[in-house]
Amino acid sequence: MKVDDRNLNGVAGLTPGRTAETQETDRLGSGTAVVSQPGTGDRAEISSLAGRISGTLSTLSAQRAERVAALAKQYSAGSYSVDSKSTSRAIIQDALGNKDAAQ
Repeated sequence: MKVDDRNLNGVAGLTPGRTAETQETDRLGSGTAVVSQPGTGDRAEISSLAGRISGTLSTLSAQRAERVAALAKQYSAGSYSVDSKSTSRAIIQDALGNKDAAQ
């Protein structure tokens, strides 16, 4: 199996050893990573948007992990306090489908 992501080096020219199918996709400038299985005709394309979404999700996941670690530290130190009114409001808004959650 061959994996080719032309966004790694910024060059979209023809490269020896690449399939003609992959080279044609690159010339179109579609912003995709192409995976081809030589001799089988199988091919998959992943858009650069999918890569950006994946990166954003990873960043959000890391931020969430940091926030949870900070809350755990506060809880362990005995300095974590809960605003029961805000918590109950958020629970109800979540149950109602987040309507008017900005209150």
